[in-house]
Order: sequence, then structure tokens, then C-alpha cells
Amino acid sequence: MQFGVAVSLVRSGGALQQRGEVLVKHTRVRPGSRIPKTILAAALAAAVGLTALVGPRGLARANSAAVQAAESAAALRARQLAEQTRPQHQVPFNPTDFDKFVGYYELAPMAFFHVFRHGDQYFAQLTGQAPVREYPESATKFFATVVAAQISFVTDARGRVTGLVLHQNGYLRAARRVSRQTAARAEAQLQRRIQHNVPAPGTAAAVRAQILSFEHTGHALYARMTPGLAAAARAQAGNAGPLFRSLGALQSLHHYKVLGNGADDYLATFAHGRLEVIIAPLTTGGKVQGLFFHPVP
Repeated sequence: MQFGVAVSLVRSGGALQQRGEVLVKHTRVRPGSRIPKTILAAALAAAVGLTALVGPRGLARANSAAVQAAESAAALRARQLAEQTRPQHQVPFNPTDFDKFVGYYELAPMAFFHVFRHGDQYFAQLTGQAPVREYPESATKFFATVVAAQISFVTDARGRVTGLVLHQNGYLRAARRVSRQTAARAEAQLQRRIQHNVPAPGTAAAVRAQILSFEHTGHALYARMTPGLAAAARAQAGNAGPLFRSLGALQSLHHYKVLGNGADDYLATFAHGRLEVIIAPLTTGGKVQGLFFHPVP
């Protein structure tokens, strides 16, 4: 039921600390696997990334600034997470006042919110997921009960609703309002991709590039990720590095299927093992915004 994606990590013998299901809810993990999962990261959720620091001098200052930026981002996320997970309280709300919010909102390529109501009940449905009922917290903000998440609506100077913001897992993610036709075209494109099992443009090359980076440097290609994913990947670099060292060289990459939410499921074969790799469609700028690794037999 969750419609945001957060940094997730499963350790051997441990429990899932945070779960983001936009990428993993439709995953069909191949049976028989007894290898502990390692989720590098998944990030449709936006985040404040580490500051880019360049220049031949001032390395000590750069390192210090990077640490401060990471700490500031962590502190911001902690504050937002506390706000998002606190007890929510429903307020009186006129159902017809919700009608101005009804419509479609583009969260990411191939990921749209459909906001609608049935009588005095309000719903938000993300591509590939079931509708989630929303409850009014204020005149413009609503909360779910099946997951610690809220949506708030954005208006312009003339009072027209121009977008919404997803509040979840300590992050804020903006979605612009689009026409029903735009959402319908994207849905039709997704269904064609699913029917013909066609990967989203650039995902195969992006997966291969990230894997080769892990093989040769021990870490991801952060510059080719969205800020949220890059921050998550940095946080989990200590776990991903040993995984890829144990696998050896990449031998082949096979597209397995298009998932119901538009993500692509790949099978990567290495000298000493295999990984299921799930990647979200790239952003319009070609950035990786969601990535999932799972060892399989």
C-alpha cells in the first residue's frame, strides 16, 4: 500500500527497517533464494543531496563541508520524519471542497498520482498500486492510515491547484498537476511496455554503468543518480562494496520483465553469482532515481 520509496536495508538475520514498495511491491523474487537481501537504495522520494565540491585546493575544507552537508541533510530528514510519523488528527471537511484537488499529478516518469473522491471519502492512487484512502488534516493536507505518509496540495497566486507534495520517509517529493490526457498517454505507454516487455530507455546502460562502477571503484556513480538516491547510496556503500567484490566480474545482463509500476527487472550474471536488479525509469535528465539489488541463486 505504500506509495513512496525510502532507503531500505535488510541485513542477515535482521528485520526490514524501512520499506519502500513503489519498486519492490511488484517484484517476483525468484524462488529458492536463501541469500540475505541487500537493497542498495530506492528513491522516488526527493532528498537534499550532498553538496558538490570541486577544486584542486581546500581538500580539508571540502571534506568538512561534505560532512556538514550530510549532517544537515540527516537532521532535516529526521525533522521531517518526526513530522510525518507523529499522530495525525482528522478535521471536519466539506467533501465538495476536495473537488478542486481531483485530477492527475506526475511524481516521476511513468509515476502518476490519481486523486479522486467517492462521496465523502478521498483517495490517492499511484501508478501500479491500489488506491489509498486519505483523511483531511487541514484544508490542503491529507494523511493516510495504512502508511505514515501525507499529501499536501500546492496553489498559485490565483488559487489554482498546481501540484501536490508527498510527505514520506523523511522526504518531500513534489508532483506537478497534469491533464488526464497526459496521464492516459503515459499509462498507455506503460501498458505497451508491459505487453511487449520493452525496457524503459536507458535503463540497461544505466544498470551496467552502476555495476561496473561498483566493480572498479567500490561505490556507485553518484553523479548519475538523483540527489536522494545518491545520498542513500553513499549511506549504504559499506554494504554494497563487499557484495560486488564477492560476485566478481559482470558476464551478462538480461532484461527479465517490466513490472506493473514501470520499473525494469534485470538479471545480472557475474563470475561468482547473480543479482536481480530493479531500476525505475530514468528521469528526463537521464538520472537513476530508483535502484534495487537482490542476490539470487
